[in-house]
Amino acid sequence: MTKLTAFLVSLWMLGVTAVAGAAEIPDAPIPEPNYVGIMVFLGLFFGIGVWFMWRVMSNKGDDDKKK
Repeated sequence: MTKLTAFLVSLWMLGVTAVAGAAEIPDAPIPEPNYVGIMVFLGLFFGIGVWFMWRVMSNKGDDDKKK
């Protein structure tokens, strides 16, 4: 019964794929990228990464001082 179920599910997936491929979907227009937003994101991403690495590297011996 398990093999039959797997076979039927495989046929169902093939049928769904064939039906979805036959439908004509119009291409959506791609908007122009926002370069200011990209630059702000990259600045924050790399800035926070550098800050975190600096913080980790500069606090290596602080664990012994707190005890």
